[in-house]
Amino acid sequence: MRHQNINIVGTGIYHPRHRVGNQYFIHHFEKMGKDVSGLLKHLEREYRYLSDDPDETAVTMGCHACLAALKNAGIGMEEVDLLVFATDTPEFTSPTNAIKLLDMLGGPNIQMAYDTNSNCLGMITALDQASRILMTNRRFHKALVVGSMLFSSVSSRKDVVSYSNFGDAAAAVVLKKEEEDEKRGFLDSAHYTQTSECDCIRMPKAGFSRVIRDGVEHDEDKKWYWEPFDGSFISDIWERLIRELTEDYHLKPSDLGHLIFSQFTVPDTRRTLDKLGIGYDRTTYVGKEYGYTGTTSPVLALDRALKTGKIHRKDYVTICSMGSGTTVSVLLFRF
Repeated sequence: MRHQNINIVGTGIYHPRHRVGNQYFIHHFEKMGKDVSGLLKHLEREYRYLSDDPDETAVTMGCHACLAALKNAGIGMEEVDLLVFATDTPEFTSPTNAIKLLDMLGGPNIQMAYDTNSNCLGMITALDQASRILMTNRRFHKALVVGSMLFSSVSSRKDVVSYSNFGDAAAAVVLKKEEEDEKRGFLDSAHYTQTSECDCIRMPKAGFSRVIRDGVEHDEDKKWYWEPFDGSFISDIWERLIRELTEDYHLKPSDLGHLIFSQFTVPDTRRTLDKLGIGYDRTTYVGKEYGYTGTTSPVLALDRALKTGKIHRKDYVTICSMGSGTTVSVLLFRF
């Protein structure tokens, strides 16, 4: 029996050149009478990349990541049928960033290109959508999914949590429809959304209508806003969704070869693994090197795991993340 599989055949990442270490943020907040050293230690941060190029945008960063992913996959842009761009720091809302990116990649046309935004969950959502489009539409064979976060363009330097932890980065994944003798590639996804934190993380703080229509003057109202909240529930949701997915495919969590998580909170990653009875060696953490890069963060970890041989042929792999509000997804792949 032949199976129509949606496989990950290439990944690529990009980050700006300018690297910033913890000491900068410790000194920055000390001047405000705030100590962030404990937070940075808890989240295991060391460096992050923040763009200092005034011409750099989410689109230009995404272009670099796409070129790297296409090269890794060994295909040209002319072979791509679908382009999905996930970002919550868009350069434009019209036209789509995907169309601007397509033009930058040489265009001039493609079957389908669109933007998506589910905040830090964006690339996971885009991978889910793109995989299902390839599965159900006979006209589509290859997809390029890209995420980009230029946090430095919207950050509030007064915000303890986000400014001290976030970094700029882009990532891209090439998906390919292939007929094969065994079932692998994208298998399924599980999701959960609640609204209890829907006012805690806002960009812009005042809302676009007030910023653009009403001409809000206070600079902080135009920037990223983070009201601290207890997010310790996330490990319970990840555990539940992972168990649901594995059970649906007659697997146990221990059958997973690798588990990729959002890079925001490594303590919650470890709590999830503890609840599943899985060792820490079966995950990849790059948040010490890149900081937290929002929508791109799980794909930075996936790229590292693939290129360092942590993911093997026939491995079942989950990719987990969460977005503001709160919304959570887990994807299941077999490599």
